[in-house]
Amino acid sequence: MKTITSREAQNAFGNFLDTAQREPVMVTRRNRPVGVMLSMNNLPAIFDLVDSMRETIKEGVKSGLADAKADRGEELTTAYVDSLKQELQARIINKQAT
Repeated sequence: MKTITSREAQNAFGNFLDTAQREPVMVTRRNRPVGVMLSMNNLPAIFDLVDSMRETIKEGVKSGLADAKADRGEELTTAYVDSLKQELQARIINKQAT
């Protein structure tokens, strides 16, 4: 991801927009990230990912409630959380590839 300062974005706005059409551009101010500019072409994939995550969370909550009622549970260990992170990262990568 390309990074530019807010001053660079302001002084060369056309170039900033052109770059954002090709790749995400992070904007910094006083050496801190303050925003990201993306192409509108990225928007459908972002919305699809959000919808997929929402459904995954909803199903997970339903499953968790059912497990709690049946006295089944999973201990929230570091290893379990790490495995969930890996699964989510794999889903994100797969979604980006499609």
